[in-house]
Amino acid sequence: MFKRPWLLLPILLVSCKGRVDRFPYGKGYTFVNRWGDTVRLDSLRGRTLVVTYFYTHCPDACPLTMGNLKRLYSTLPEDVRGKVTFVAVSLDPERDTPPVLREYARLYRIDSSGWLFLTGDPKEIRRFIREVGVIAVKGKVRVTPRGDTVYFLTHTDYVHVVSPDGRILYVGDGERLDLKKARQSVLSSLP
Repeated sequence: MFKRPWLLLPILLVSCKGRVDRFPYGKGYTFVNRWGDTVRLDSLRGRTLVVTYFYTHCPDACPLTMGNLKRLYSTLPEDVRGKVTFVAVSLDPERDTPPVLREYARLYRIDSSGWLFLTGDPKEIRRFIREVGVIAVKGKVRVTPRGDTVYFLTHTDYVHVVSPDGRILYVGDGERLDLKKARQSVLSSLP
């Protein structure tokens, strides 16, 4: 096992970027939304998706990504918003329970109608993110004097725009999201 896995991250990021061209529909992935309901990935087929991978304790990239996704959402015409689902998949299902995801969405003032915040079984999440080319490496775990477990994840901050038939039309870095290209990808996917 590597003592410093984050040293490998730049190499892995370069090798993964753009590697995936189809979303993994048809493989039985199941998640849990912020209300505790089961969401099958296949149930999202037929919709345009804007997908990101985040965790609620992230101090840097994830808040920037969420801000950029809110901006992207706000640039879409009203009639288009109903045809697009924004999906945020937690990279930290151990801590990101449905109540934590509900509070996160509330704090970020994210409209619930067009957004899904998903968590689930840690093994299933790891298998899913690996399939879409996302990397998440857990850092050193420590326990505070109050007994809280603290750790951070080093992770890719991809945003995928997925067409209704599952093609990945756009891969961008969430914290430096090219709003124009992401928006064009979303609009080009609509009938």
